[in-house]
Amino acid sequence: MTSTHPPPDASAALGALFDLHGRRILLYLARRTDLQTAEDVLGETFVVALTRWDARDPDRGDPLPWLFGIATNLLRRHWRSESRGRRAMARAALPEALESDPGDRVDQERAVRAVIRELDRMRPAVRDTVLLHAWAELTYEQIAEATGVPIGTVRSRLNRARTVLRTVPDATDPLNGAARA
Repeated sequence: MTSTHPPPDASAALGALFDLHGRRILLYLARRTDLQTAEDVLGETFVVALTRWDARDPDRGDPLPWLFGIATNLLRRHWRSESRGRRAMARAALPEALESDPGDRVDQERAVRAVIRELDRMRPAVRDTVLLHAWAELTYEQIAEATGVPIGTVRSRLNRARTVLRTVPDATDPLNGAARA
């Protein structure tokens, strides 16, 4: 493996990007895995970005989708088994504030587990598209750039995911935010 040396101004530019976007990327990663892994992947994301700085297309404008694309790919490599990924998503998907009624809590947890199962059944590319939209709050254009696919593919993936997730009883639609009864 050969080491490339980025231009001196790349470090400063990347430092500014870290200050601007680091927290948002970390929150996205932490919702998909544990905090320690999220912090590790965040660090790796900016190391990879620094080593690939010259390959980045400066005409693309906002580098945020590029950074999310790197982070998503690195996170995918971290997951060694489906069960580990499922456990991490289950922890992240539980709402912070649940009703005090134990029955409501059980119903909510059951619905979350059902959504997690459906997400787990999706192809990784579709699941990444869903989570970049629902958790990272990227636009369709940003998701297309982050994942390297046409915007029509992003729309198609989200439409398929919405169709599947609408079949989950008593679930909150993570793509639209509306609770279903």
